[in-house]
Amino acid sequence: MRLLFLTTYYPPFLKVFYDQHPGFLDFTYKEMMDKLLDQYFADTGALHHYCIKHKFDSNLIIANCEPLQKRWAKENQVIYSEADWEKEIVLAQIKQLKPDVFYIESIFNYYGQFLKEVKSYCKFIVAWISTPISDSLKLNDIDMILSSTQDFVEKFRKMGIKSEYMLPAFDTRILDLLEVSVEKSIPFSFVGGWGHVHINRKKALTHLVQSTNIQLWGYGYRKEYHKRSLNYYKNILFPEKSDVLEAYKGEVWGLEMYKVLQQSLITFNIHESLLKGRVGNMRMFEATGVGTLIMNDNGINLADIFIPGKEIEVYDSLDEAVEKTNYYLNHPEKAIEIGLNAQRRTVKDYNYDEFVKQLSNHLNKL
Repeated sequence: MRLLFLTTYYPPFLKVFYDQHPGFLDFTYKEMMDKLLDQYFADTGALHHYCIKHKFDSNLIIANCEPLQKRWAKENQVIYSEADWEKEIVLAQIKQLKPDVFYIESIFNYYGQFLKEVKSYCKFIVAWISTPISDSLKLNDIDMILSSTQDFVEKFRKMGIKSEYMLPAFDTRILDLLEVSVEKSIPFSFVGGWGHVHINRKKALTHLVQSTNIQLWGYGYRKEYHKRSLNYYKNILFPEKSDVLEAYKGEVWGLEMYKVLQQSLITFNIHESLLKGRVGNMRMFEATGVGTLIMNDNGINLADIFIPGKEIEVYDSLDEAVEKTNYYLNHPEKAIEIGLNAQRRTVKDYNYDEFVKQLSNHLNKL
């Protein structure tokens, strides 16, 4: 079966990546793709790798990586307009590859009319959606939707769309790239973005920076100003200050993110209200995969994923999160024990080999 995955990468990650790899523009398309996948950023690259391992004919498109996409176009003599290069090149790739399954992530500017056109060049369209969507978003050309949010699965099924529940997975190759044993030099951490959709997260982190010594990594914490604007120079002379920014340590991506998680004795996690009391985001498996105790908001399905008190620690309020965090900071050996229990569970049950087996079973239903 030929699979074609379509994803985009966070622009902040791409900016850092370009700065760190000044020779990137001189690479061939394959060299560019290999270098990007070597960063272990996001999950689609891992899924692509394990699909190949399990004998799928798998291909990956990173739609918004401009040098990569334009290199492919040049090597394949594809003409595109500068005004709409992104979608035009992606469509050319789909036409050339003609996949059995076109797998699209939650990049909604590619839904609707674009998917209608894609339908002519593939047998099936499968989407991954675990984030809120507009009621006006057109889903009628999608044959199956996968989601880590059970309520979404039920909603899509009521709409007459095949839908299946799947938890995220951990890429066990990461463990071969990290040190086997590291000092837990970061007592309490959070790794993740700060944006308008993170309502519960922003409230929680604002509370935690005032009541704990949590350290924050991620994107969106500092306001970005255009260099020609007055605010840009005002921010240089009078930098914005807050408790959150005092705790903020900077951006980390890919393997560097996993290193921060591995070095953390405890790392914090919280889900948004849209999940209606359910849990199961990517952070749960990234952190447990590297053997770190995760302080996780309780959920009605949490005990189905990890055993509370043995493989994960849970809280029902922010005050309880602070209380339990302080307990484990004073009893680090117990935090380490739970982290290692969680790692064994994640490596055994939530790895990409298992994920691809589930995916294969779902695709065979199409």
